[in-house]
Amino acid sequence: MLDINQPVSNRPSSSILIAARNEEAAIQECLSAIDQLKFSPGTVEVVIGDDQSTDQTAERTTQFIDNHPDFRLISITQTVPGLAGKANVLAQLVRQTQGEILFFTDADTQVPPSWLAEMSRQFNGNVGVVTGVTLPEGPRLFHKLQKIDWLYNLTLTHLVSSVGIPITAMGNNMAVSRQAYDAVGGYESIPFSVTEDYALFEAIIRQGYGFRNLLDERVLAHTKPVETVSAFLQQRKRWMRGATSLPIWMVSLLYLQYLAAPLLVGLAFVAPVLALGLYLVKLFIQTMVLSFGLSRLKQTKLWPYALLFEIYQLIVGPISVVFYLLPTTVEWKGRTYN
Repeated sequence: MLDINQPVSNRPSSSILIAARNEEAAIQECLSAIDQLKFSPGTVEVVIGDDQSTDQTAERTTQFIDNHPDFRLISITQTVPGLAGKANVLAQLVRQTQGEILFFTDADTQVPPSWLAEMSRQFNGNVGVVTGVTLPEGPRLFHKLQKIDWLYNLTLTHLVSSVGIPITAMGNNMAVSRQAYDAVGGYESIPFSVTEDYALFEAIIRQGYGFRNLLDERVLAHTKPVETVSAFLQQRKRWMRGATSLPIWMVSLLYLQYLAAPLLVGLAFVAPVLALGLYLVKLFIQTMVLSFGLSRLKQTKLWPYALLFEIYQLIVGPISVVFYLLPTTVEWKGRTYN
């Protein structure tokens, strides 16, 4: 197990990688959070990849990292064959780092001060990838419901992962051992995916490495919520595109969750008692999962919004599936992916 406060050589023990594209409004908050992490000088390097931003991302990053010798800004102008977007940036950033553990976060995400220490502690035995928990943070009702949505699904992921079933990872709150990354050949050897975090996670698991999926306030990061319905549906379409690589039983459960409302309504015409019973079971399980997640992450102040989650989910689920099935491209960070 690595101790990030005890340097064992002249090379950093940990590398933090951040892909940034048009993040002028968020990048300084992200870097300020990184700057609050507890580590000894020289033990951690922070590399930020400017992905051809057309705003002031590079300028604001340069301004912030002045007098921060552990921080570097790298302009990404080339494309690795077979890669695009964030995967392309991260592949090139990894090549310029030396850490034994690679920490990944996003330019619109703020990690907690205990992030490095708590994530690092998980790397024992053959663990190759560790995932923290991230929740969107915003003042509007739409933002609060997104937060409950993320919390519910990440709690489910944690619970399933705790019995040894790997599901996914989060690219804005993830750590990978250098050994595991090199063993799978890095992003360059993984088929391109718009959900590059899951693609890397899946490759590492296939290689035989273990994983940890944490549900702990000490690794709780915050990110920006989406602001519009259009951006929300694009986000769900991208996630569902990545989910198609999951085992068929997981994909089936995902669709059952998203299509619960129309399926239960249809069943009610044939067997109303059964439909009501299944709905009550669904509501009970959902409430228990939310209760566990809210308590574990000390987010119980969100209970009033959790009470609205059922209505939100019954509406959002079917709409997300319909939008996913439409023959449209995925739009992400100002780029289009087929």
